Amino acid sequence: MTTSDLAAVESLLLKVLPDPMGFAERVLGEMAERLATAPPDNGPEIVDGAVVTEDSGVPTALADRDLLLAAALGACECWGEDAGCVECGGAGAPGWAPADPELYATYVAPAVRRTTEDESRTDHSPEEGETP
Repeated sequence: MTTSDLAAVESLLLKVLPDPMGFAERVLGEMAERLATAPPDNGPEIVDGAVVTEDSGVPTALADRDLLLAAALGACECWGEDAGCVECGGAGAPGWAPADPELYATYVAPAVRRTTEDESRTDHSPEEGETP
């Protein structure tokens, strides 16, 4: 990284750090605006209503959901399945990093709650010969 690159990063950090939520909202707003506008002539391929990425052939919505779920579970983007991954070296299975609390609450907690409720109903069922 050159000195000018470091200066650019420092300048960006100074803009972000005072109001990180405001910065995130601005970035997400710009992304939403860009996604809402029609692509140029050679737009992305649409399969079953989902945008397909050029590099993988995986619909963008699925790829995005995969990344969100990985973050919710504290996993790397490769899910620990790529020994050559520069982020985790293949060690990025769920629990590799701290889970994102908001994504965990959105994607994981409801399933855990449901499983726990189902198990508690099963655990408290009367045994044969017992009265409830």
